[in-house]
Amino acid sequence: MSTLLGQGFPIVDILQVLYYYTPHCSGVTIYAERLARHLTARGHRVTILASRHDPEYPLDETVDGVRVVRVPSVFAVSRGVVMPGFMPMAARLIWQHDVIHMHLPVLEAAGIAALSRSMRKRLVLTHHTDLTLNTGRFNRVAAKAVFASGIAAGKLAQTLVTYTHDRAQVSPTVTRLKRNARVIYPPVEIDPPSADGIAGFRERHDLGRGPVIGFAGRFAEEKGCDDLLRTIPAVQKCCPGATYAFAGEYRKVVGETFYERTLPLLEQHAGHVRMLGVLRGQELSDFYAACDVLVLPSVNFTETFGLVQVEAMLCGTPVIASDLPGVREAVRVTGMGRITPPRNPDELAETIVDVISNRDSYVRPREEIASTFRIDATIDAYERVYRGQPVA
Repeated sequence: MSTLLGQGFPIVDILQVLYYYTPHCSGVTIYAERLARHLTARGHRVTILASRHDPEYPLDETVDGVRVVRVPSVFAVSRGVVMPGFMPMAARLIWQHDVIHMHLPVLEAAGIAALSRSMRKRLVLTHHTDLTLNTGRFNRVAAKAVFASGIAAGKLAQTLVTYTHDRAQVSPTVTRLKRNARVIYPPVEIDPPSADGIAGFRERHDLGRGPVIGFAGRFAEEKGCDDLLRTIPAVQKCCPGATYAFAGEYRKVVGETFYERTLPLLEQHAGHVRMLGVLRGQELSDFYAACDVLVLPSVNFTETFGLVQVEAMLCGTPVIASDLPGVREAVRVTGMGRITPPRNPDELAETIVDVISNRDSYVRPREEIASTFRIDATIDAYERVYRGQPVA
């Protein structure tokens, strides 16, 4: 454990706290994994504290130089997990590290923050979303408890990181903690696609010869997947042979029954839809490049940014995003796509047709996108935050 914190020397020991970590796939998981891997590459020692929500996951392992400690969960509550051993393990690991970096929302945030401050550790929070659980009284109470815990933790933290100024202005959490809030773009990286890989991907997944409308992420209600499916008839009239390709988890989405509820709609359009499952590495790059457009039709404020947008842009694919704070950021700053109102399948269909028909006018060079969303700049900014230095 380093004793040089705050003296301008490199941070040595960093503990990241979140509920789900790789091989689970979500935006928060990807964010934490990229951050951990790049910090490790710079010589820091990084530990992840997460849940063992899947009994097949190891309790303690090292992945790409990052130590991953998982606490067994007893049961799940919506997207949360109940872990009696979580706080005892957190206390043990907090003592061993210099910086505690927690990814909100986490129900135990206030307790972990109190432990961190009592042990005089630097506490950094990254706010990923404002949790909304509108179905059922218990879920609403749980959401309020998570929110209150996050606010309490934010008041004890030295820094709260959020994705964009756009989102920071409306987030119930960030607006209450704006004194400590700093904006850092999320870590985005993806390998370039290859021409042979794109052709092979289209053939393997039977994407046909027509336009491909892509979606990447959890198949979930707040992502607007049903609205995207409802655009199929109108898009088919203008773009015959169009195929809708959904990349991401769809059958075992934590806390979701949306796939089962959407089956009638999926079956209605089965000939035009391909469910690809979770894609990683080069296969994900080739997926993005195989798409004529990527759509992020989110419907509420649970979506904070959408890493997949920038990944698609880096692979040469324009994006359509909902006009929501944070979600619209990537298109607004790059011009590589269109913004549409949420919950409007008719206008979304018109926008999809427009982007497909005028695709070249929306595409920007990879270098231009990469210069705006540089992962090195993100890691630099976090290193400054960890040291208590101003973010440039």
